[in-house]
Amino acid sequence: MKKSILLTGLICLMFSCVSQNPNTNSTMKTERLTYFSFNHHNTMARFNGESYIVSTEKDGRIHVVIDDGFPDEKEFYLDDASIFDSLKAIVDEYKMDKYKENYQPTMRVFDGDSWSLYYKYDSKRSVSSGGYMDWPRNYGDARRALADYFQQWRDYQIGIKLIDYLKFTSKNNRGRDIEYTLERGDEEATLTLRNAELNINETLKVSNDYMAELQKVVNEARLKEDMYDYYTDDENYTQCRFNVRYNNGDTLEAVNCYSQYPGFREGAIMEFFRRWLPE
Repeated sequence: MKKSILLTGLICLMFSCVSQNPNTNSTMKTERLTYFSFNHHNTMARFNGESYIVSTEKDGRIHVVIDDGFPDEKEFYLDDASIFDSLKAIVDEYKMDKYKENYQPTMRVFDGDSWSLYYKYDSKRSVSSGGYMDWPRNYGDARRALADYFQQWRDYQIGIKLIDYLKFTSKNNRGRDIEYTLERGDEEATLTLRNAELNINETLKVSNDYMAELQKVVNEARLKEDMYDYYTDDENYTQCRFNVRYNNGDTLEAVNCYSQYPGFREGAIMEFFRRWLPE
């Protein structure tokens, strides 16, 4: 009888400890994803691979970016957070929380594929993993599962963030004074070209299709509010400024500069507008 009472007491104590342990599986299952990012690319091919970022905004909306920085980058917002439930199901199915933090090959490899995975929960717990030419055993299956899932969002057409207006200015103390703008209209876009060096001051009507082409240039140049090549107030440098307005009301203003030769972003934008300049 004493042994039976003792055994019963030990079992009760074990259940009590499990119920009070914040790290048990029952507690972990209540966690909800609030951020997820995955990317895979080849170091030699600039637009090779894929990229997915899903984050929670302060207003509760879900911000989705597919292929960040690629020409066909897609960005939109969702009101429904169920996308995180689907991502968590993939994370759980492929046991991504068991991935090591870093994967590297035993022999040095050049010009190969790299990848990274990062996600976090409302409990503040996060998981980070990545590597170069080495990966978990089930990595290929997990990558395909993510690609298959995000295909539906690649085809998603509602609420896409599109450029409605872009103004690019470039000035220096050696006489440069350029301002190019393109603004979407109901049927046509309005193009304004002001270039003091070439004595051009024109306003034209062009196809709205050019807005989509402009968007690819902006995506490829990774024109972001917090990203620029270099900036200084030195008057010997050419000062550039980008003002962008999107169809969802978002705006951004980015600045940078260069000394002698156009930076990558300036060069990309000027090449886009060059088609309308006289020979």
